[in-house]
Amino acid sequence: MTKRVRISQDIAAPLKQVFDWFYHSENFTASPIVFQSRWKSKERWEAGSVRDIIMIAGWYQEEITAVAPQKFIRYKVNRSFPQVQQNFTEIAFEPLDQGHTRVTWVINIAVKPAFLTNLGGKMAATLYGTIIKAAKKSLEASFENQ
Repeated sequence: MTKRVRISQDIAAPLKQVFDWFYHSENFTASPIVFQSRWKSKERWEAGSVRDIIMIAGWYQEEITAVAPQKFIRYKVNRSFPQVQQNFTEIAFEPLDQGHTRVTWVINIAVKPAFLTNLGGKMAATLYGTIIKAAKKSLEASFENQ
């Protein structure tokens, strides 16, 4: 059983800067629950690139599957502890009026045993939500001072 989780947040910052913040996943450590984001491959930020994310909920080896600048970043989890199946994840970016940007993070998650999938989905919403909030705080603070 796979659960689809969708988190959205409007950020008072231009599309390019918002995309760049998420594109450079090292920024995820601005969230209090993400401890490390490190690239494993020489290639970074493009399809085929592999990174390790260590957060309070565990370790995730993620592979970027597609990037459309200022539109979306897609990736999947190749390995993790605890084990989750996450074959599709997308961070999408939508320009809004007044130079604002909507970020929508979609996660398809499955956990074994299957009865834990709903709990895994709730945890994913919380975890990824903290990253979006960290992005909002960082980006809006930098544009307030301009």
